[in-house]
Amino acid sequence: IEYSDNLHNLDESWVLLQVNKALMGLGIFMDADIKTRIHGLRSYRMGVAAAESGDHAFVAATVELLSGREFTVQEHLGQVLLKVLERTCLQAEGPQTQISVHVREIQSELYFKSVSKRS
Repeated sequence: IEYSDNLHNLDESWVLLQVNKALMGLGIFMDADIKTRIHGLRSYRMGVAAAESGDHAFVAATVELLSGREFTVQEHLGQVLLKVLERTCLQAEGPQTQISVHVREIQSELYFKSVSKRS
């Protein structure tokens, strides 16, 4: 999740927790398989005039899924995540905010992972 840093007082930890809870609630992930990150961006530009005034902000989430999930599952995931981000990131007194979610499939055959064992 990336967001413009003019969204002041955004509680990143709380946003991540709410996103993880929503993803777990879908029933398609194991807890250890959900990895979320959030980054406030200091350097960004929105259009031409909007960037100068600071009146516009954004939140952009990208979800990467291993291939093989049905389109309807991916679509539902995107809609659920959009609602969570609207609930957690929109600020009543803040700038006009664009929120987007991009669900992307990655080829399972090209995903490599190692998990270490605890001693």
